[in-house]
Parts: sequence; C-alpha cells; structure tokens
Amino acid sequence: MRVCAGLVLIVSLSLGTAAHAAEEVHVYGIAKFGGGGECGSQSQTHSIHTTTAAVFRDAFSDWDSVATNNNKNAKRTYFKGKGSPTADTMDVRGVDDADVIYVHTHGGHSLSGNYTSLSMGSAAEGCSARTSNDMLFNSDLDIAVIKACQSGDYEVWQQGGYSAMVPHTSTFTMWNAFHGNSSCGIHVAAYVGLYALTSFDDGVGESWLDFAYWNNWFGDDDCPVSIVWGDSAAKRHNMYENGGFSDRKNTGAKTGSSIFFIGGCEPEKGVELPD
Repeated sequence: MRVCAGLVLIVSLSLGTAAHAAEEVHVYGIAKFGGGGECGSQSQTHSIHTTTAAVFRDAFSDWDSVATNNNKNAKRTYFKGKGSPTADTMDVRGVDDADVIYVHTHGGHSLSGNYTSLSMGSAAEGCSARTSNDMLFNSDLDIAVIKACQSGDYEVWQQGGYSAMVPHTSTFTMWNAFHGNSSCGIHVAAYVGLYALTSFDDGVGESWLDFAYWNNWFGDDDCPVSIVWGDSAAKRHNMYENGGFSDRKNTGAKTGSSIFFIGGCEPEKGVELPD
C-alpha cells in the first residue's frame, strides 16, 4: 500500500478544543435525477444511492442524532460553508452540523479549477457542490465518507485542492472518497454496511480501502482513497489506522494532509496511482 504525505504549510495555528456533546451522523442519498426540480438527467437515476445511505445510517442507530436528507432534500446550501448563508452549520440538516456524514451521488473533478464536485438533489439552490467554492468544515464535522466518482482525485490532492475546505483550527480530519470513477450496484450496499459496522473503534481509513477497493482484471478499477489532515504524518497515520467513528483521534492543527491508497490502482477518469 502506498502512502503519500501532503505539503505542510509554514504557518500553523492552535487547534480549537471546543467539542459538541451529542454524537450525530447525517446521510445524503441522491438517487433521483432529471425530474421536476431535480438536477441532471433521468439516465443518472440510481436507486442504490438511497439504499447505501440507509445501510450506512442503520449502523449508527444508537447515536444521539441520525438524520437522512435524500434526493431533493440534499441541497447545495447544506454543503455550503463559504459565502452567505452558511447553511452547513446554521441548518440542522447541514453537513457541518454532524460529526460524521455519508454521501452517495455522482461526482466529478477539475484539474484546472482544482476541485471535486458533488451532484445535488435540488436544482433550486444549484446542482453542484464544490470542495473549492462551497465546502468549509469549521464547526463540528470530523469524518466524511463520499461514495461518488472522482470525489478524492489524487492530482487534485497533489495540487492542494482539498486544503481550502479545512482551516488549521478545524476538527475535520478525514475525507474517504474515490480517485477516478467507481462502480455502483447492490455490492456497494454490502460493503458500505460492513465498513460502517466494523469501523467504530479503529480502521476507519484503512478499512475504507479494504472494503471499497476492486481490482477489475477486465476493466477499470475502483480506487478508494483516504485523505487525513493533521500537524504530523505520524498523527495522520494513527487516525487512518487506529481511529474510528467513535474513536476520532486528535491529529492537531490541520496544517498538512496525507493521502492513503492502493498503489497501481487504475480507474476510469483518473491517472494510475503510483506503486
């Protein structure tokens, strides 16, 4: 397995210590496209997106708050921490109001724009939430699990494209996503459920790679990645390997990041990952 260390910025700030007492998870399954008030085209409709969101949610049934925001209830404003309004924290359905989020939708990336984009459910507030212009995790969110194509692009990470959403004082630590396109079907519900159930105490990053990786000998691979922020490579690796949904490690000020992946993985719409 290949581990790459991210660039560490020269200026560092102290990590905020405020914590929210409640344990909260939000899931966003965006399955319907092309209908009235919906984004995209009908050919993008995949009912499995809400199925996997439900499977992930069910693993957290004993948490204090478990919220589902599917289809047109998954709005760009809920992902928006930049500009005004910042509904990601002001609205209880926002992504930065939770400790853990799961999103299953379509995605893309732009090297020239240096961002990842996620397709939204409601056209009223905009159909694309970007890691560059929209997302800023500066309140409560610790871990994001993103089942969307190109949502963790290696080259975007190399260019620092995910740093803009994680201030140095943020509690946000982990972005589990995909480099390149990834397959979609009932098998996703199976591995998402197993991943969620087995990652409460440890392996929240490492297990994502174990469960979501697919070496397709006859075509393109599924290449999961785990991007971890913190003030040292050792702390970031500790969170990747030993952290869990309920055992979220303090990685210090978010002055750098590491990306974890399986070397040689070769997806559609993404470069082959280095060995």
